[in-house]
Amino acid sequence: MDNSTLRQKALEGLDGLEAPQLPSWESLPQLDLYMDQVIVLMERYLALFGDGKDKLITPSMINNYVKLGLIPPPVKKKYSREHLARLMTICMLKQIMPIPTLSYLTGKGAQQTGLPESFDQLTREQSQALEHTAQGAREDIAALEEENLRQGLAQLALKFSAQANANRILAQKITSLLQQETQAPPKGKDR
Repeated sequence: MDNSTLRQKALEGLDGLEAPQLPSWESLPQLDLYMDQVIVLMERYLALFGDGKDKLITPSMINNYVKLGLIPPPVKKKYSREHLARLMTICMLKQIMPIPTLSYLTGKGAQQTGLPESFDQLTREQSQALEHTAQGAREDIAALEEENLRQGLAQLALKFSAQANANRILAQKITSLLQQETQAPPKGKDR
């Protein structure tokens, strides 16, 4: 692939990131859905996070999330808005957060502020992060010198990976601190 085509493809890869369409709590369906409907809806909501090769969500994944206590069991085989919000949260974060951390964030962590507020904050923050990153990447890619384009793109990939890793470490440390706080016995009490 010549450098011009490579640069164009790299820039095209940013198109969906600059104005992501993540749902808010209010835009999630109010009617309960069956498993196959949930899968179709989640694939549409989460398409941005996929690579086109692996499934983002499957019935067995949902069943495992229920068994692990990450989401409550369906009611009469139907999934509510609460299920959808928790599933989206899990699917958005499972590649960067361990399951116990996700369990805390979708359970006790969400209870602190309420699930609607917690979900809206996550989707708002994710949208802003995607927009900001895509805008910066667009500028970085446009500024790359033609003769060093491949090397420059590889360096950008490393830069974004390092930033993502730093953010992951910080998020895990904060969540770990919060989990320890909720598990610690009250001070001044005898055991």
